[in-house]
This record gives sequence, C-alpha cells and structure tokens, in this order.
Amino acid sequence: MIGFLQPLALLGLLAASIPPLLHLLNRRLPPVVPFPAVRYLTETERKHSRQLKLRNLLLLILRTLLIVLIALAAARPVARVPVGGAHEPAALGIVLDNSLSSGAVVNGTRVLDELIEQARHVLDRAGDDDRVWLVLADGLPRRVSLPEARQIIDTLSPWPVRLDLSAAVRATSQTMAGEPVAGHEVVVLSDLQASALSGGLAPADSETTAGRRVLAYAPPGLDLNRGIDSVRVDPPVWSPGGDVVAVIGGTDESPITVQLTLNDRDVARSFGGLNDRVVLSSSSTRSGWFVASVRLDPDELRADDERRLAVRVAPRAAAVAAAGAGSFVTEALAVLGESGRVGDGARVTFSDGLAVGVSIVFPPSDPALVGALNRTLDARGITWRFGDVVEGEWQIAGPVGPAVGSPVWRRRRLEGSGTVIARLGDGREGEPWLVRDGDVILVGSRMETDWTSLPVSAGFVPFLDLLMNRVAAAQSWIVSALPGEVVEIPEAASALLTPDGAIPIPASGRITAPVSPGVYFLRGAGTDTVGAVEVNHDPRESMLRRVIPRVLRSTLGGDVRVLSDRGLDRELFSGARRAELAGGIIILAIIVALAEFVVSSAGGLASREH
Repeated sequence: MIGFLQPLALLGLLAASIPPLLHLLNRRLPPVVPFPAVRYLTETERKHSRQLKLRNLLLLILRTLLIVLIALAAARPVARVPVGGAHEPAALGIVLDNSLSSGAVVNGTRVLDELIEQARHVLDRAGDDDRVWLVLADGLPRRVSLPEARQIIDTLSPWPVRLDLSAAVRATSQTMAGEPVAGHEVVVLSDLQASALSGGLAPADSETTAGRRVLAYAPPGLDLNRGIDSVRVDPPVWSPGGDVVAVIGGTDESPITVQLTLNDRDVARSFGGLNDRVVLSSSSTRSGWFVASVRLDPDELRADDERRLAVRVAPRAAAVAAAGAGSFVTEALAVLGESGRVGDGARVTFSDGLAVGVSIVFPPSDPALVGALNRTLDARGITWRFGDVVEGEWQIAGPVGPAVGSPVWRRRRLEGSGTVIARLGDGREGEPWLVRDGDVILVGSRMETDWTSLPVSAGFVPFLDLLMNRVAAAQSWIVSALPGEVVEIPEAASALLTPDGAIPIPASGRITAPVSPGVYFLRGAGTDTVGAVEVNHDPRESMLRRVIPRVLRSTLGGDVRVLSDRGLDRELFSGARRAELAGGIIILAIIVALAEFVVSSAGGLASREH
C-alpha cells in the first residue's frame, strides 16, 4: 500500500498534459504546394518518416514521464516494507514492569536497568506523530509525549508492588482501541513472571485485541529465589513472650538462615527451606507496641527477603465467667486457663450483667431482665442498649478472625452509638453485633447453639482469647495489607500514623495502604494506639519462573510474540512501517531527463545530416 506525505503536490500531475498538447499542435500540417525542385526529396522523406514518428513518440513519453516523476517526488510517496524504513503514525503502548521482582540482579545487572534500556530504544524508534502510552507497575495507562516518557523512565526504580500483566495489557489495548492510526502495538518489557498473569480474556475483550500486536521482550531471567511469604504472631498478644511464625516461599529449596529482629535488636535465629514454617521465639520485659521484622540472608532479589510486623506485649487478662455467661463460655475459659492464656492482668468478666472492671456482656437468657440491664448500662454512662430479638441468618464480619464467617440465627439488636467491633453482613453496612463503650463490651448473641454455631466451632476458644486479651484488655487490631491496597480499618481506630503525619480514617473505614512497606500504627479516639497496619510485599513477586510463551499467548490474546532484543527491533512498528520512495523517484527522473536529452540531441543531429 502506497501513501503520500504531501498529497497536494499531486496536483502537479496536471502538468503532464502539456507535452501531449504540444505534440498534437505540432502535428497540424501546413498547406501542400507542389514544387518541382524538391520532388527528389519525397523518396528520402518516406524512408525516414517511420524513424521520426518513433523518435517523437519516445520524446513525448519521456517528457511526460519526467513531469509525472517530478510531481510524485514532490508528493513524497511512502510504501509499507517488511524491514527498515520509517513508519506511519501508530498507537504505541509500553508496559514497563518496574514491580518488586524487577529489582533482581542477573549477571551483575538489575533486570529493571535492562528493561529501561530497551524502553529507551523503543522511544528512539517512535516518531512525533505516534500516540504513546506508558504503563508502570501501578497498571495505569498514561498518555505521554516522547520527552515525558524519557523523563519518567530515567528516574524509575523498582516499586514494592505486583504488576498484573494481563490487566495492564488489556487496559492499554482498551485505551488505544479508539485511535484511528495504522498500527496498534503493545510492547511488554517485563521479566515475564508466570505469577504476574491473571485469568484469560473475557469474551468482551476480543474487540480490543483485534488488530493489536503484543511484542514481549524477554530479558535474562533468574529462576531460583527465596522470599518470606508470610509472618504472624502467636499468640496475638504476647504475655510477655510468644512466637513469630514465618513461611519461606520462592523457588529455591536450599536451607537459609531466618532472623527475628525486635526494635532493631536481633533476638532469635533459625534455619528453614522452601515452604517451611519457621518458629522464632522471643519476649519483652516491657508492655506496649513493638516493631519486628523477619529477614533472610540476602540473595539476588533483596526486596522480598524481609517482612515487617507489629507485636503487642501486655499482661494476660484475668478472665472469669459468671453464671449468666453460659456453659460453653465457662468451659472455653477453663481450656484457656490450662494453656496459660488466663493470667493476672486486667480483670475481664464474661456475664449477662455488668461487673466491676471490664465486662463482656451477653443478652440475658430471661427477657424480663433486659430492661433492668439497660437501666444499669445507662446509669454507668454506657450509650449502647439491648433491643428486640430478631431471627434470620447472618454471618459475622470484622476484625475477629476466629469468628469471621460463623452463622448467627438469633440476636438482640444493639442500639446506640460508639465503637462497633464486628457486624453481621458486609462491611460497615451490616448490623452491629459486637460493640464497645469504655470498659463495657456487648455481644448481640448468647453463646448457645440456638443463637449461633460459634460455640461448637473450632474458632470458639481462640475467639474468647481474642475477646479478653486483644479486645477487652489490650485493644490490639492488626490489619495486613499489600502496598497501595484498599483495606478496611477497625472502627476503634480514628487515624493512621505515618512519617508524614496522621491520616484520618474516613467514615467508610476504607483507606489506601501506604506504598512503602512497614508498620503503621492506628490511633484510637484518644491518643492510645489501638492497632497497626502491616504493609508487606506480595509473595507472588518471589516466584520468578518465566511464563511459557504458549500460556502468554492464550492469556493475552491476539498476535503475541516473545522476542529477543534483535527480534524486538525487527518487529517494532512492522504493522505501520514504511519507506519513502522520493529518493528513488528523483534518481529515476534524472535518468529519464538524460534519456530525453540523448534522444533529442540525436534527433537534431540526424536532421542536420539530412
């Protein structure tokens, strides 16, 4: 297919009609007057008439062709070619994967540095008329100019996040779909982790893949790697000591040293291999909140060798169960006592009425006692009340891990205002089920099997442990988050403390976690710390094995090619590649002009000889 960069110059083709017009005018013969003196020339004219006609026809063709070639050269024709050449304006999406795994060092060079070098080469090949989008580890397509794109990639570093390559390519294709240009190409510059790909294309995505090419560059890869997949504190509140349980992930099965640091002091060390659960024990003589970290010996990818966590140290609650708490609560507290989870700390009373100190109150089994209990709550300054009994089917939701998802069939409505710890239903739209005001905690259901299945579940004893040692006595809520992830914060918290200041928690309770890994403490209504947000890397970033090209093609859809650097250079803009023909046409025009001069000169010489 041939196009023109200066199509208006094609109007010069009209000048090609001048030589034929002159030729027709020259063919008009004057009147013939017989003259005896020139009769002897008649025979000679007949011999040379055929040669004259051929010469004039050849001159006509050459002169017309010369004008046509000059007009075409001025119009700057271009044609698509398989290699080399310039290209027509195209839509170009560059997915530059600067996720956590791009910080891996291969053969002495960071993977990201190799990807940035390829991105610079792609931008050098792009033209000012191209539409360029740049997609980084956040997965958001950015429409940028070439100088803007170069400025961004020159300051790029690995981000502690995971890039979903499938979603990034789909988003780029959808953004580029409306561009009326010759070619749509998405260049994927990534380590092509298999774990970076989500599900395949939906049926609706087929429209965005039509005519779109995906060129995936494959840099040198790193197969073996180790990282820390997860860490947790056991028990949730240390009194005064406990364990940190770490799980080692990645792809390298060889054993490695695992180290626990508490407040910048190395306190425990152990060894573990792939998928091992490593237990690190420690303790503290002081109560309060502490920042801990679990680290591995550094390898070629260091960003996944550490996870940070918050540790709460507080005395174990001295819990007792009154008669109104029910038999299930009494038996569960006995089990906790035998395991050492009941101590001599703050006194926590489980009952169907108020007691001295911290009270965890269930609805009275006798409905006639509800009114008197509500009046006692009012006299103590508690804003919550027990309301009517309602029946149905709900599930417990909120930061009460062992109880989450347990069904509730019967409950009393909790009416009032204050801190809601757990609800029934989705998020903050559900009905309050576990609430707190001061040192009084109300539970909407009795711990009996006709109210909820929780008393006969495996999570019941841990739930009571959480109630007395985390909710009642220590106020410690832990939220785990990925960098930049939207998470829901417990209603007991009013602000998230960051190095840049306190961030208020909105009414929805949902915030975007900080991008930088670390521990960010939660502040309550006063100045007390009531919890923490632990921000750590996505464990999928530790899985560095490369995706199989067949899987990549089936996941991304369309024309997908996995290329080396030379292959990328060869295939880039092949859908819109073109070569200018003006130079060749000018050379051809010079040749035609020389031929016209030769023919014309030869004709004049022949005329003089005759």
